[in-house]
Amino acid sequence: MNSNPQRALFTIVTVSYNCCSLIEKTIKSVLQQDYHDTEYIIIDGESTDGTVEIIKKYAQHLAFWCSEPDGGIYQGMNKGISHAKGEWILFLNAGDVFAETNVLTKVLPFTKNKEQDILYGDIFTLRGNERVIKKALEPCNKQRMFFCHQAVFVRTELMKQYPYDTRFKMSADFYFFKFCYLTKKKFQHIPIVISVYDRTGISNTHRIAGLKENIQVIRELDKGWDKIKFLIKLHFVIYWNSIRTWIKKNRI
Repeated sequence: MNSNPQRALFTIVTVSYNCCSLIEKTIKSVLQQDYHDTEYIIIDGESTDGTVEIIKKYAQHLAFWCSEPDGGIYQGMNKGISHAKGEWILFLNAGDVFAETNVLTKVLPFTKNKEQDILYGDIFTLRGNERVIKKALEPCNKQRMFFCHQAVFVRTELMKQYPYDTRFKMSADFYFFKFCYLTKKKFQHIPIVISVYDRTGISNTHRIAGLKENIQVIRELDKGWDKIKFLIKLHFVIYWNSIRTWIKKNRI
């Protein structure tokens, strides 16, 4: 499929489950990219709300798709990785869209550096109808993600070597990127807004659950003072968010 050695072949993977109101805008966003040396994979978790019927409308444009039960989003993402044939892989899940129609064209020149393992850009977040740019942080060892996974291109061979750890329900991407950082994989921040990420559906309870999984990641991967300071920070953030949740629930 990648007949021109000067052009990187991108694999875009969308994981979906019962998201008929969101999936079509994501599919259209991928298909409208002006760089066409790509493959598009959709992994659906056996949706029952009409999502599959929408996917079928676009089946001729897909390199692979399936709809079958799985054990959650990371198992679905790993399934997408197993079918990927591109040099670089990006996950753009249901509801997420590319920031512009020429994002892949803009990213292409950065793929020519053979030393880089991970290319990550910035995102737009949605606040109502307003797009607000959120710049990624420089890679460093932290207690949380320093970029959004909807803005990250990873060498597919690296993801096949280290697929997402499905013990985690919310923090397997954090585990993967922290592992990559600690094992000296090469990161590059590219000055491009990659995607639009809609955060409106994320509750405070959801955030707390993710932070609790981050604690497990840090306990497994970090050592010494890093482990101590990150655990202290996370416990404080969880405590503060729990108080905020309680106040909202008990507001008179």
